[in-house]
Amino acid sequence: MTTPAPDCVVLDIPQGLRLNLLGLIVEVGQVRIVADRAGLLGGLVASLTCGGGAAAAQSLEAMAQMLRSQEATADSAGRP
Repeated sequence: MTTPAPDCVVLDIPQGLRLNLLGLIVEVGQVRIVADRAGLLGGLVASLTCGGGAAAAQSLEAMAQMLRSQEATADSAGRP
């Protein structure tokens, strides 16, 4: 059995926030944003913020290669 990856905490403000927006007071309790690696967007955010530089670079390079191949296919088909 494998151990689950630790949570990728993107933002953690345990004491909450108190904002004065031009006289409108907004109080928010604890704020914690965690990226879920199982989802597409969560996986991308987790790789960019918690996965280290190598993981983020690999993800971005894979996306760039995919875009280049699509552009090459469109160029060879004569589409703009």
